[in-house]
Amino acid sequence: MSLLDLIVRRGIAVKSKRLFFVFSLFCSAAVFDGASAASLVVSPISLEAAAPQQTVTITLRNSGNRPINGQVRVFVWRQEHGEDVLEPTQNVVCSPPMAEIGPGAEYTIRVVRIVEAPIAGEESYRLVVDEIPDATMRRNGIIAVALRYVIPIFFYEETRSQPRLSWFVTNRDGGRFLVAKNEGDRRAKISALSLNGKPIANGLAGYALGHSERRWKLPGKFDLRDGKVSATVDREFISVVAKPR
Repeated sequence: MSLLDLIVRRGIAVKSKRLFFVFSLFCSAAVFDGASAASLVVSPISLEAAAPQQTVTITLRNSGNRPINGQVRVFVWRQEHGEDVLEPTQNVVCSPPMAEIGPGAEYTIRVVRIVEAPIAGEESYRLVVDEIPDATMRRNGIIAVALRYVIPIFFYEETRSQPRLSWFVTNRDGGRFLVAKNEGDRRAKISALSLNGKPIANGLAGYALGHSERRWKLPGKFDLRDGKVSATVDREFISVVAKPR
């Protein structure tokens, strides 16, 4: 599985009560003179659980030779106007949310859905795992390269419906977009996406969550007409026509 499954190279909007914050989500493996390479390793890189299971686990491993601190947070994940939006949630919690991991050691984090309401279809969350830079190293003039992992989590009921995608091109919000609309319960993972032979994303293009839309902005001069969409959806190649709307 590609690192693009867990690293979002663009910003994701994170919504609080009145403010939108943008996380610059990245993963850097660069090593500099007098620098400490990031050493946090996380597995697995996606999580899911079928009801009535309410708990999944993730392992943090320190591949370096110094102790590190990891922070784990969970956000509900939805799509609004075709874009990914993350919101703080109390429905799913991490235990513990912080961990100190010794050199070569591992630490298991439990991710628990604590809300009593039954799952309807599929619920989507994102787990954000940060390696916290060592302040002592910074004071000593050492550049600490930190990692951030952004991992999808899905809780679902066994009777959820499969993805049902329809594709169209449209003018919205002052731009032209290719849109994938998912009328099923289960998310659809989309990669190697192109329109009329022109690549939109060579690797992971994103997810179309259940009963949601995912959109991709097209070049300004793109002719708004029928287009041929080619992509890999959940490991299956598709070739369909996207009509204008």
